[in-house]
Amino acid sequence: MIRHTIVWLFLVVLAGTGLFLVKHEVQDLEEKLARYDEDIAKDREAIHVLRAEWAYLTQPDRLSKLAQRHLGLKPPVAGQIVESLDKLPPPKDAPPAGEGASRPTFATMKAPE
Repeated sequence: MIRHTIVWLFLVVLAGTGLFLVKHEVQDLEEKLARYDEDIAKDREAIHVLRAEWAYLTQPDRLSKLAQRHLGLKPPVAGQIVESLDKLPPPKDAPPAGEGASRPTFATMKAPE
């Protein structure tokens, strides 16, 4: 009879200890989850602000004004548009036409610096 009581007492203490450990682990996980939720909310707010800034910075009117101010770009006129590469004038450093030089292509032309 005493052995049964000791066994039951041991099982009760073991179950209580297990429940105590599980309870504290659940509390720690809930705190970690709450921190993650706060971090997610902060990141979402930051993304919202960044999207608003990007929308402002990429407005076509704003970009065209900046391009005119800093790059000196102007809208193209009809005379600048060509239908074929054959109608383009030769590059400044191209050899004279009689020396067997072929017309440059996009692959052989250097980009302006």
